[in-house]
Amino acid sequence: MTAPAQANVTVMRCPACGQRIDPPGASRCPLCRFSFGPGGDERVTGTDVTPYAKSYSEGEPGWWRMCRWVWTAPNERLKHLALMRSSAAARTFALHTSLWIALGLAIFQGTRVGWKWIRGLAEMQAGAPVKPLGRGWLHAAGVTKPLPPGFPADSPADLWWNPAQAMIGAVIAGISGLLLLWIVRHVLGLGIGLAHRRSYRGEQRMSAAVLYSTAWSVPALIGAWLCILRPFAFVGQVSRWSWAPTDRTVAMLAGTIVAFSAIFWWIWLIRLGATAPHATRTRVMGFFLLVAPAIALGSAAGWWYGLDWLYERLFLQLNMHF
Repeated sequence: MTAPAQANVTVMRCPACGQRIDPPGASRCPLCRFSFGPGGDERVTGTDVTPYAKSYSEGEPGWWRMCRWVWTAPNERLKHLALMRSSAAARTFALHTSLWIALGLAIFQGTRVGWKWIRGLAEMQAGAPVKPLGRGWLHAAGVTKPLPPGFPADSPADLWWNPAQAMIGAVIAGISGLLLLWIVRHVLGLGIGLAHRRSYRGEQRMSAAVLYSTAWSVPALIGAWLCILRPFAFVGQVSRWSWAPTDRTVAMLAGTIVAFSAIFWWIWLIRLGATAPHATRTRVMGFFLLVAPAIALGSAAGWWYGLDWLYERLFLQLNMHF
């Protein structure tokens, strides 16, 4: 018996979006309508035609519907979105989303800054200050003094709170977070342009998609709002309530939600990179796979440690230190 002959099959794809062309003799791409041959489109990207852009042009609310549109986007929808150029609607969507994120960051830092634990005999015997030296501190909760016999040395005995310090920390966190988000978006946009080969640059590919990808930060807001429970956990632990959420539980739950939100955003970006033209797809996917998360993680780490450095010096100058 003779082995069946293997026919050489040539797969034709659109040079603009990578869509498979069947039949090969088509004059236009069935997906993005790119015109083949001489006289073809000089720029294949198009205007923003997302549901939010339509609502924005008609003056109707559509932010939440656009979030769901992004979260549930199949591959064909991502291909369309990748070819849409940045628009006033996309920038407005990103701004509104960034304002919500900034509020979440403010809540997170506002429930983290301005609290001081005194852990019983451990700090008292070490000579650490057990009462504030600066101004604005309130005694939020504490164990009856003198401490009872057998009181654990590392167990919290007093809790102090500085409302002014918490408010200042929240405002700084929100403003700096909003500025950082603006910088990260622009750095990602620049990186996406450089990741494409030179022949595709200037077409603003994926410029709208990056702005709309901020929808993936919305689930993280749930984690930020959970941090409102942290003060109750602080007071409950010191006051020995019969039941209260522990700070560790609240922090782990909030952190898990934020982590899942970031992971899904990353996966969505990788899927977006897979819609790039074949000639430049590897470069774009490599950027989304390695460089984009490095930018996000580096920015978050810089924001975290930078604020801690700033708070320590600022509160000392304002005489709000403990």
